[in-house]
Amino acid sequence: MAVTAKMMTIEKKDSDGEGEPPVTPACASKQPLKLESMPPEILTLILEYLIPEQPEIGETRPVAYDKLMADEPWYHFTRCRRGLNSLCRVSRRMAALARPCLYRTIALWNEASMFLLFRTLLEKPEYGVWTRFLSCHLTLSRKDVIREMRRLLVKYGPTLKFATGDNITVKRAKDFIELFRTILPLTSANLDYVPQIILYLILTFLTRLEVHLLQVPICDDEEEYDVFCRHMSVARALYPEGAPETPFTHVHTLQLQGDPELLSHFEDEDCNCEIPEIWGTQPRRYARLFSAFPNLTTLEVSSDDGIWSNELYDWDPDFHHIGGDETGPYLKGIRHIFLHNSGACPTDLYHLLVNAPQLETLYMAPCRDGYDRDNMVDENSMELHPEALDVALSQHAKHLRNLDVSWHDVSGFEPLIGPEGGRLASLATMGTLEKLCIQMAMLYGTPANVATMDLIDLLPPNLIELALEDWWWHNASLLYELPHWDARRKIEHYTSQQKYRASALKTLSQFARDVRVKRLHKLKKVKLVCKIPWTWMMEDAVPLEFHFEDIKNMLLAKGIDFEVSSDEIEELKPEDEGYFGTCPRS
Repeated sequence: MAVTAKMMTIEKKDSDGEGEPPVTPACASKQPLKLESMPPEILTLILEYLIPEQPEIGETRPVAYDKLMADEPWYHFTRCRRGLNSLCRVSRRMAALARPCLYRTIALWNEASMFLLFRTLLEKPEYGVWTRFLSCHLTLSRKDVIREMRRLLVKYGPTLKFATGDNITVKRAKDFIELFRTILPLTSANLDYVPQIILYLILTFLTRLEVHLLQVPICDDEEEYDVFCRHMSVARALYPEGAPETPFTHVHTLQLQGDPELLSHFEDEDCNCEIPEIWGTQPRRYARLFSAFPNLTTLEVSSDDGIWSNELYDWDPDFHHIGGDETGPYLKGIRHIFLHNSGACPTDLYHLLVNAPQLETLYMAPCRDGYDRDNMVDENSMELHPEALDVALSQHAKHLRNLDVSWHDVSGFEPLIGPEGGRLASLATMGTLEKLCIQMAMLYGTPANVATMDLIDLLPPNLIELALEDWWWHNASLLYELPHWDARRKIEHYTSQQKYRASALKTLSQFARDVRVKRLHKLKKVKLVCKIPWTWMMEDAVPLEFHFEDIKNMLLAKGIDFEVSSDEIEELKPEDEGYFGTCPRS
């Protein structure tokens, strides 16, 4: 009734000509919009945009915060972390929303950050349930890292606070601190394993961790993480079965990063140190670690030394005492393996496949530098090697669905790949293979085989995606020269390749006609990668796609996407020139 009377009064004033009532903006009646007044669900969605992307394997740790440039890999990571850290200081409500995002992705790139995280988790172990990714960009067996971690433990050890309750990890960490305090005054021991034990304790706090990047040594001058692996392998047995805080049960991906700083030092022209003949990450030394993660399915490695044989018993005779199998496959639970900058030769991949019987994905990008290994194969022998990659694919790759491997040059060592000049003859019978990226040299063996073998007959029958790299071993000598070619040299090369282009286009055209008719009824995508772009293009005259329009149209008519691209030309150092023409580590 009162509302009605008020409306009548307003209408009367309007009719009497006394003027309209003052108009009040709608926003004036509302409270000013504040960030903290927003619903927590919306705030959480906003804050999740500040969670930084996981750093890529192989990246060196960042320089000082203020020296990072906007296009550097760590720039976005550090700014997101700083933003989340600042929001944690705004208010209690904002901290409760921002802190889980702050701890979601953690990168440890110096000793102080590692120790401070350890200190925080001792006092607030509940923070550990938020972490999904942890990377450690320290080589824990380096003398400077050991020295600094010991210094931090001595300095801050007396001030450490421990959470109350029955947390098993807190109790074990407290025992470690007490033992360190007791032993240190009584011995002159170096206690070299302090960093390894602290990282182990950190990991046991992170009960929901999914991905772990661990930086490891790449030469025997620094010990591998044997103590760390031993502690990790027995940790889960200390927790009651089914306990909610049981560690490591959610880890599905392990990234072993070969020390990128030492790698850069070895590759530097001014390096005067004695470089070992075989160096790199040694994944076979971490079998205990693989077994510590019961649900581990993906292994990613940078700069591995290429040796994937099972040598556990030779250097770790106690492995079987904790349930390890020194003779069985030490990669038996791994389904996906990605090797970056790898030193593996074809026979090394034989051992990898033998030791990973459930493998579904194998990716390998080779390193630039080769390694010497005596008596691998008689360079003049054309007999198939008993541990050739083709043998491994036919006998030990029953579950393989994705294959992407390559080398720069295996001239003279083709039997390490397969028969008939080094081709992977078994590919055509691999019914499980769905995605394939392969070099033409490994598909045909020799260019002479192109005229006698149809491309479609060489491929897996159930292929869905195919990437062909236009690469033959005799082109390896050009890689060093390519960045220095002027326009005249590029034109000369393009002209000299006319016959090759005609042959390749004829092969691809026949393939486009045969697909779906003869085989490959599931194929959906084809990509051609031109390793030497000047074979197919001339700047400002002939674009890369020019030669492939008819092939593209024929494939599109059958519902198959076609794409052609070219690798970037990288300038190599003069000392790398001698590599091309020798099999990696051969």
